[in-house]
Amino acid sequence: MKFIRICLLVCGLMLAFVGVTYASSFSVSADKYGKVEGNGIEFSFPENNNTIQIAFLTKDNERYLIVGKDGEPIYAAKIPNVKYVRVKQVYDTETGKYAYIISGSINSMGDSDLSLLMGYDEQKEAWQLYVNPINYYNPLGKYAEANIYVENGELILAYSIISKHPKAQEYHFFWDENSNWFGYKDYGIVQH
Repeated sequence: MKFIRICLLVCGLMLAFVGVTYASSFSVSADKYGKVEGNGIEFSFPENNNTIQIAFLTKDNERYLIVGKDGEPIYAAKIPNVKYVRVKQVYDTETGKYAYIISGSINSMGDSDLSLLMGYDEQKEAWQLYVNPINYYNPLGKYAEANIYVENGELILAYSIISKHPKAQEYHFFWDENSNWFGYKDYGIVQH
């Protein structure tokens, strides 16, 4: 009887590790940041024999996000007037999918005034906005900051308020090959 319990415990632990390994498949392959000054700032990233350019430009005192592929513009959108920007190229080791965490702040304190998950869809041959925090439930209220990041191989959208640390509403994302889109799991409010 004791032997059976030990075997069940070992099997349970093995399954838990397999589940964690499968769920943890994202890594940051490039991380670029800077300050938007003058006409703007541009970052380039290699992706599947192409070059993705992500630029933050200013025109008539408004900020724009411009994306290019191999020097050709493929996407443009007006964004908040962020001054400090960061782009992380994220790679899913399970599926080979690339995506980009685009974040920005109006001040140098690191506040989150912009946080998006975007990427190039090879099937549709178009740039996609995969995750915009305004489309997800935020039970912490309007003062919660939204951040998208990779931690321990997990791609996470978290809403948090510094004064309520360590609580955060979290969504964990995964690439779904069947729908050709990011799926997610709602983890609810978690303690850190």
